[in-house]
Amino acid sequence: MTTEEFTDRQYVSRYRAATFGLQVMRDGVAADADGPVTAAFLHDDEAAAVVVSGPADHDGPGMYSARLTSRETATPGPYVLVWTYQVNAVDEEWRVWVEVGKTAPEYDRLSDDMQQLIESVWNRFGDLFDFATEGPHLQTYFQSNFGRNRMAQLLKIAVGRLNTMAQPYQTYTIDGDGGASFPVAKWGSLLESALYVECLRHLMRSYVEQPDLASGSGVSRLDRRDYMDRWAEVLGVEEPVLKEQLATFKIANMGLGRARVLVSGGVYGRWGPTRAPLSVAARPRIMTRMY
Repeated sequence: MTTEEFTDRQYVSRYRAATFGLQVMRDGVAADADGPVTAAFLHDDEAAAVVVSGPADHDGPGMYSARLTSRETATPGPYVLVWTYQVNAVDEEWRVWVEVGKTAPEYDRLSDDMQQLIESVWNRFGDLFDFATEGPHLQTYFQSNFGRNRMAQLLKIAVGRLNTMAQPYQTYTIDGDGGASFPVAKWGSLLESALYVECLRHLMRSYVEQPDLASGSGVSRLDRRDYMDRWAEVLGVEEPVLKEQLATFKIANMGLGRARVLVSGGVYGRWGPTRAPLSVAARPRIMTRMY
């Protein structure tokens, strides 16, 4: 296990094709390298076995890309993408650390902005104490599937709650199927909070059925039965933040930005005080002949 294995990594689900890009700079301006740019995808271990290596695609001035196929992402684990090139006859190298995770079809079909939102929420679980690398302890168990795919499923629930938690009722979706796509560019922070709250609720539910080990021995063990209560404390902190954001979101969608008022004599306009004495602003529209 290398030191870099604990660094932040770009996530790619198993069997998913992924494209990575590199921008070469000269004196602060994008410019081509001296020659071909090579991209090598390696296992991030002591052996550093090469999965695939070859010249990168040249997409424009200083712009290069490398595409991984489902064959290269077939085995979950830590990887590193190594770019090598020359600038001004000097050898250069750039590395991107990659994590190939479990198959995640729900996550893969999301748009880029929705996937980025899930990654942002995942970062909130990145430094938890009770797991070797990152994320909650729940993913330790083989029967648990907590990860990006589960968060993509919870994202749909989060959007549904935002639609129905308060007036006005809305029909946003995560993919535009059956309604308008949720406006991530404008209200992404709200959806991020909603997804985080759904994840906290899911963690609480997941620790409900943890049995108690009945034993009279004096053997010490880690007891995680109170994790439900601990996650409930975090939920109690996050829910008020979500409610404040939700109130702003609902008010902005009530259509109150085009208010109209009726002034100066109702239907008679400025003639009200002179041609229609004793009238009121709410007087009905009556056809009148003046002599």
